[in-house]
Amino acid sequence: MGGLVGAGCGITSLLFYTHGIFVVSISNDMNWSRGAVQFGFTLMSLMTLVTAPTVGWLTDKYGARIVALTSLVGMMIGCVALSLTGDTITSYYMGWILVAILGAGTLPITWTSVINHWFTKNRGLALGITLSGTGIAASIAPAYASWLIAIFDWRSAYLLLGATAIAIALPIVYVFFHSPNTPSDNKTEGQSSLIETGLTLRAALSSYKFWILAVSIFCVAGSISGLITNVVPLLIDKGITVKEASAFAGLIGISVIIGRLGIGYLVDRIWAPFIAALFLSMPALGALLLMGAALETSMISLSIILIGLAAGAEIDLVAYLSSRYFGLKSYGKIYGVLLMVFSVSAGLAPTVFGMSFDHYGNYGVILPIAALLSFVGGALMLFLGAYPQFDVVTQPYDTPLES
Repeated sequence: MGGLVGAGCGITSLLFYTHGIFVVSISNDMNWSRGAVQFGFTLMSLMTLVTAPTVGWLTDKYGARIVALTSLVGMMIGCVALSLTGDTITSYYMGWILVAILGAGTLPITWTSVINHWFTKNRGLALGITLSGTGIAASIAPAYASWLIAIFDWRSAYLLLGATAIAIALPIVYVFFHSPNTPSDNKTEGQSSLIETGLTLRAALSSYKFWILAVSIFCVAGSISGLITNVVPLLIDKGITVKEASAFAGLIGISVIIGRLGIGYLVDRIWAPFIAALFLSMPALGALLLMGAALETSMISLSIILIGLAAGAEIDLVAYLSSRYFGLKSYGKIYGVLLMVFSVSAGLAPTVFGMSFDHYGNYGVILPIAALLSFVGGALMLFLGAYPQFDVVTQPYDTPLES
């Protein structure tokens, strides 16, 4: 429960799935191009080059709970900064940088770290349930953000969005989100603790499987992120109202939830790279469907559902595959680096999509590129091979642990 709510209120869910709603409003109000507005989100994502490995290190060293609680407050401060955007676009960009730094602990690293340590046999399903919080956010937040913008303005909407998130998440994370084997568990002398084994970050970086996973993530993340953050502007350009486009965007959230739970159930029973290849290639068809000149309701719905199912799979699969192929010894650090790759690609994509629109006046050039990236990224997963085996050892609680 703590991880589910925290993941749903984090920067990679709440701000990501509402970004497309804000783009048109900010662009019209400030007279900034869509590419320039989209670059704010890109800046936040590029900051993960520093913040993701740092959060991974902090999580391994101090625990996910304190990192998550601190960052929820930090994300609210970042939203306040966005609400104070001035007349210059620099102030808008500075708000996104603050969100990236202060809210970094709400990245999936923290939520998945605790879940991976609690669950083994049904780890995939546990991760799916936890990260379905992002799907709940994706289904509710766009309409909520659209309503806030209509009633107030986009600046106030950012402030109220951040306030809503912290009001919901902070108490629930504080009460429910705990790692196993912490001092608060009051273990007695003679009891044993599980010590997870696996590869160090250096060993993982020397593995070809790490780089297959990284390249696949880069391709798929860019495709999915670009499509999700631009689907509302794309539909508006085709004559659909903002309200109707926001309703279609809500389908992403439902699809994300289905994708997360379905993926979680399947990877516990079937070789995960095969499931990954199947789901992560779905946006290829979704992107091609969106290229139609006159889109029917059924076609729009199908394309968004396909994109949403893949969006529901990507983060879960990265977390699951990281734990299975590299173990839990340095999970935070390894997953942090992979999340950095994911975030850089996901962050660049909205700007690239926006710049393509600014240059060509439509999305006709970038959509087939997104389709190709999705297909290639999914296919690469098939080359990961069998899972390695990592032993789990026990050690008395009163015995000092080696770092």
